[in-house]
Amino acid sequence: MYSLEQTDRQLLGTTAHIRYHLHFEHAHRHIVRIVMEVDTERDGALVLGLPVWIPGSYKIRDYISTLGSFTIVNHDGIALQWEWIAKNRLQIQAHRGTVRIEYVFYAYEKDSTIRSSHVTRTHAFLNPVTCCMFVEGREYEIHHCYFHHDRTQWRHISTALSPIKKEFSSSEPLVLGALNYDILVDSPIEIGNHFIARFEYQGSLIETAIVYRGNCNPAWLAERMQTIVECEARIFGELPFDRYVCIIHLIPGMRGGGLEHARSSVNAIDSWNDTTKLHRLLSLLVHEFFHVWNGKRIRPLELGPFNYNKENYTRMLWLVEGATSYYDDFLSYRCGFYTRDEYLTILSRDHLTPFFRQPGRNEASIRDNSFQAWVKLYLPHDDSINRNVSYYLHGGLIFLCLELWIISESGGKKRLDDGFRALWKRYKEHPERGITEEEFIVLMEDATHVPIRDALTQWLSGRGDELPIEQLFKRVGIEWKESSSTSPAVIGEGIPSMPLHKKPFTGLTLRAEQGRLFVAQVEAYSPAYDAAIGVDDEILCVNGMRCTCVEEFETALAQKGIGESSEILIASDYTLTTVYLKPTPLLERVLVVREDATPDQQALLEYWLAR
Repeated sequence: MYSLEQTDRQLLGTTAHIRYHLHFEHAHRHIVRIVMEVDTERDGALVLGLPVWIPGSYKIRDYISTLGSFTIVNHDGIALQWEWIAKNRLQIQAHRGTVRIEYVFYAYEKDSTIRSSHVTRTHAFLNPVTCCMFVEGREYEIHHCYFHHDRTQWRHISTALSPIKKEFSSSEPLVLGALNYDILVDSPIEIGNHFIARFEYQGSLIETAIVYRGNCNPAWLAERMQTIVECEARIFGELPFDRYVCIIHLIPGMRGGGLEHARSSVNAIDSWNDTTKLHRLLSLLVHEFFHVWNGKRIRPLELGPFNYNKENYTRMLWLVEGATSYYDDFLSYRCGFYTRDEYLTILSRDHLTPFFRQPGRNEASIRDNSFQAWVKLYLPHDDSINRNVSYYLHGGLIFLCLELWIISESGGKKRLDDGFRALWKRYKEHPERGITEEEFIVLMEDATHVPIRDALTQWLSGRGDELPIEQLFKRVGIEWKESSSTSPAVIGEGIPSMPLHKKPFTGLTLRAEQGRLFVAQVEAYSPAYDAAIGVDDEILCVNGMRCTCVEEFETALAQKGIGESSEILIASDYTLTTVYLKPTPLLERVLVVREDATPDQQALLEYWLAR
């Protein structure tokens, strides 16, 4: 039976007939030597495979490309016949006894991510999905991993994998295990000298493991993680694990992002030295922790058990990522990381404005964008902004609408939290099976006593402009309107700040490369689109002024005047072309509480934003 549930107690004293020995003597070369041992009870074909994707990230990645130098022998050291039968699968002619498969794993990417593995002199971060092959037909057996590393050099190991005994001598490898292969590959591993903080809550142990470079206070960050755990546990009434490991990589140059797991998460950001980026890091931690309920346990029917050999399609990533994207900043506010005004600013700046600025919001429904995540979200191109929109962004706004709908229709007596508690109860009754869209609707309606079927079905099948954002905000006394400055900024002793030109809107995304300025994206139906400017055009001059950076380009346009036509000299396909661009005002909108809000609207607003 499919399950990602495991407690440390369950692995104590266990034995395994599938074992992985991981050796790190060549860590300086980014190589892990892996010896896989499989005990068999009969002669015959044994098929091994390596996943072509990692759950939670919907893209074919072909991790097998980093494995090589295979040697396969029996328990007596005699070579066995074997052959590749697919790009990620091999077949062995095995005999009764133990089959020993040895190979090397190159664990390094210059642009490392939380979905890959990276091993260096100073630490090892392993996603088992990238290097631990599975035995077809035996995925539900216990699996053990033996870690052969110098524990005087790498003192800590942080992972949701469970020790098979309470104490290990310094002369033996650490042995950690999983009840099945799904749990093994759902358990990333950090080995090294990273910072560790632990605390207990509701009888569960939570560990925060932080790898960082530069100016950082990891103890402060670990304290924020405790706030997150307590805040989210209050929604569901309990924690769904005995132990949880939050791995955080704060390394300049590392690609940011997060990946959820049933008893752990991996979170990465390359910079955290200003308030905006710090807020985004905290929101990321909130997001990934919410996934321990929503996504890993409350999940679409298609997402578990998995087929690791091919794509696993679902039309319900609006639930997995959409709901979680709504809750990440909202729960950051409830954790106290934002003031009320800051939350409304972030909701407008990071959620509403990017969505309604993106032409691709009206190209496909969120159901279709979910189904095509494998070739859309994770394989973007320069014109993606005009063809689709992220189900994170779109789904987050759908759940914002659903929250406001439930609150207003119930008269401030019910909210999304009530629905998710019902979803959690259903998971505990049937943990082996995901849910359907129909079940989601029924459970949410039963829990809130609010009919959502017609509205939600329309939002899921419709286009972005059909979301009734402004009407629903009006119900709670909030207006989303164009911002206006009521007083000029000042410096020093009341001196008015330097007046600047207003920023123009062109629909262009530009990139500067070594003193040259290129077009990276063009929004459909924007001034740049109308001017026939294309991706990879090089901007040479604006109104006769040489432009080598974005600021120079925007300044030249602003000096001519918004709404005025500017002459742009571009280089494209080894030819020079002149086009004429007429920028429009950059409309910036903000969420504000209406001064004329009624007492009923104010009461609903207070209910929504109560901490």
